Amino acid sequence: MANEWKKPTNPPPPLFLGEKERKLVKQVNDELLERVIGQAITYLPISQEYTNYHSLYGEAIEKCFHPPVRVYALVEFEGIGTVTEKYGLDKSYSITVNFHNKRLTEDQDLQVREGDYVQYGSSFYEIVTLTEERQLFGQVDHLFQLVAKCIRTRKGLVNLKVLPSTSQQSATTNATLTGEVLTTGDPVVPEETPWYAAQIVFEALDPASPTPGILATPIGAGSSINHLFGIPDETELDANTIMIFVNGIFQMMTDVVGVGDFYLNEHHKIISGGGILAGSSLVVVFLSALARS
Repeated sequence: MANEWKKPTNPPPPLFLGEKERKLVKQVNDELLERVIGQAITYLPISQEYTNYHSLYGEAIEKCFHPPVRVYALVEFEGIGTVTEKYGLDKSYSITVNFHNKRLTEDQDLQVREGDYVQYGSSFYEIVTLTEERQLFGQVDHLFQLVAKCIRTRKGLVNLKVLPSTSQQSATTNATLTGEVLTTGDPVVPEETPWYAAQIVFEALDPASPTPGILATPIGAGSSINHLFGIPDETELDANTIMIFVNGIFQMMTDVVGVGDFYLNEHHKIISGGGILAGSSLVVVFLSALARS
């Protein structure tokens, strides 16, 4: 018979709980967080490979960060508390950051970890605990909320200065400077103006390579590597603020042409002295510096 019923090979998906519904929930959450609520944090992932750890205690002496990422999330400020320590009273600040897990992993390729830092307002907070506490439609394989408990760091642990919003955009053009400001004339920096610095890790971005930090195209001797890190042509660089690692090995960097594994020429181009083979990993650590406004 033409209308004879046949048993399907696979059972149908749950009513209203399939892939389309999960994508709709993600889209609605994205719009709420980014266009309605609009709370944003700056996520600072620590580079475990390049951070200077204490040889005995394992504590990070000088923290080195990957490039910061702006993330929209729901932030709950938990107020200022007073705690009694051995040597007196102390103030504690804490926040709870509710991340949209699928937005982070699928769109921003970001993995939230304990020990990383976030900037909220003008303060920096360390992530101390992480919890995945909400299932989508009760499905155990689909967790969509990631909750991070954060406490504010003490001054000096993260050696960064948050500039006013009016200064941040202009500061991005000279973020690798340590004692000069990009101007049309001679730079004038008051002696009392301090500099706030942090080590930022940048992986080489070769358009021919699918993996950040790995070169698919060899770099010949005497060739510049500035384009692999998106350094604008007008940016002035200082050889004393740059560390280069090839296959995890620290390279000698100088400001004398033809001397060292890499050298900085008069046009502020980072030049490879001996060339780099395809398949090598290339990482540059910049000491980023911003002046007090």
